[in-house]
Amino acid sequence: MALRMRTRWHKDKPRSQQEVASAVAFIIWRIGMQALLELENAGFITYSNDHRLQVMSEFLAFLLQVTDRLSHADKMDDADRQAFILAIAKNLVRTFAENKTELLGVGDYVQPLVSLLNQRADEYAELSFAGGEAKMDFLRHFGTCLQSTMSGEQDKYWIVQRAIELEGPQAIKQLKKALEDLAD
Repeated sequence: MALRMRTRWHKDKPRSQQEVASAVAFIIWRIGMQALLELENAGFITYSNDHRLQVMSEFLAFLLQVTDRLSHADKMDDADRQAFILAIAKNLVRTFAENKTELLGVGDYVQPLVSLLNQRADEYAELSFAGGEAKMDFLRHFGTCLQSTMSGEQDKYWIVQRAIELEGPQAIKQLKKALEDLAD
């Protein structure tokens, strides 16, 4: 299913890095939510709102790393890229914590997601992403991370393949288009 998003700015003024980071974080959130819904529609089972958000956290970590790799490919210098990715991550963490608080009540939801994002950043750093495309090891790792969040045996068996063949590439395609549109 195609996900429709507004990804173009009005041409009235230039945007700050913070504004672009906020827009990218929103787009990442939307792509992740759409992918989660498609997983559920395909028969993958989520048992609770907390479980849905666990699956969502893996999509957020994956798409944040894809954004980092695509930003690097766009020749953004290291300091700007690091600040940009950090700003996106802060927006994602804030949105995640707000959603988790709304669904599950008050709790410490920031630190666990920050820890997961940092852990996944270290893991994905060792994997292949070249020419604006995730390579098999990158996608397989995403699938393995999703697999760790799934509860049913059937889900655990098929989720890696689905992540490699469908969810990962489709999410990357949507994100690349959105980033290109925002850059125009």
